[in-house]
Amino acid sequence: MEQLETAMEQEGVWPKKMPAEQELKNATESAVPFAVDCLAFESWLAFIFIPKMRILLKQEMPLPPMQIAPAAEIYLSSAHQRTLSQLQVIDNIANGDIG
Repeated sequence: MEQLETAMEQEGVWPKKMPAEQELKNATESAVPFAVDCLAFESWLAFIFIPKMRILLKQEMPLPPMQIAPAAEIYLSSAHQRTLSQLQVIDNIANGDIG
């Protein structure tokens, strides 16, 4: 998660400000994938996804199977290759494809 956060910061993907508490609450209750009806994809990564994954890792819980990288390719510019690569690594680990 640290490498993802670092890549996002270095590539200018990390949001400049934290969403309001109500926006975050709405996002956690959203039925839309990645809560894009409530937050920008980057904000979802920074303030929903990364914190939840850190909790799972701290509790030594397995990561759920996921496919974040394909969505990131849609929502992020292809110029953000380090961020996209880190998301693919996380997907691979979560799906047991660590080769």
